[in-house]
Amino acid sequence: MKKVFLLLTAATLIVSCAAKKEIKEDQTLLNGNWELAGASFSKDLAKDFKEGLPTLTFESAENLTVYGYDGCNRINGKAVLKKNQEISFPTDFISTMMACNKVKSEDFKSSLTQVKSYELKNNVLILKSETGEMKFHKVTLNGNWYLDKIYVGKIKAADLYPYKKPFIKIDINQPVFSGNSACNAINGQLLMFQNTMKFNHITSTKMFCDGVNEKVFTDALEKVTHYKLEGTRLVLLEKEKKIMELVQQYE
Repeated sequence: MKKVFLLLTAATLIVSCAAKKEIKEDQTLLNGNWELAGASFSKDLAKDFKEGLPTLTFESAENLTVYGYDGCNRINGKAVLKKNQEISFPTDFISTMMACNKVKSEDFKSSLTQVKSYELKNNVLILKSETGEMKFHKVTLNGNWYLDKIYVGKIKAADLYPYKKPFIKIDINQPVFSGNSACNAINGQLLMFQNTMKFNHITSTKMFCDGVNEKVFTDALEKVTHYKLEGTRLVLLEKEKKIMELVQQYE
């Protein structure tokens, strides 16, 4: 009988540890900054959040800390994460007390309190409730960044590159970058420190593409000295002057 009791106790401890490990792994996957990209309560996020899109930041600890911006005020609290991708948020976040007109910050917080579960795929987080969903994109330097705007002359990026967008691929753990100039593959040295960024020793394959303004893109990269992240938009600058803006593409 004693042996049976010991075996049952050991099995209980193993299951308990496995459950804790599973939750901790899930917390790690949620870690980072997330920006609202879609919501059932809003048909036009830019119009409904004129002060800036809401964000959430998760930090795994004994409890899952969550803080961010509701489109008007800074918020923070604790989320509860369970197995089977169940999650819940506090009914009352700690919040600053700024007043904002015609901003759906209360709708955002109300939707968070109703969330029951989440789905995580690549860099997209979907929070689900019985009344709808909210979709978030992860804000990170890592990944493929596609040219959206370029501040060289008066020609728009869409006119410079009508068929294929140039892009750069960044991995902050590597001192190099790669990408494509809308025709040829490119790579080179990537130097980063705090908010500075330099693209050095840019090399390219030698395919011929008629009418593609590759040099405009690579010359602009060589001028970059600084960067800043504005949500899911990467802004490259020459000191304080904008050179180009790039966006990540998600499913």
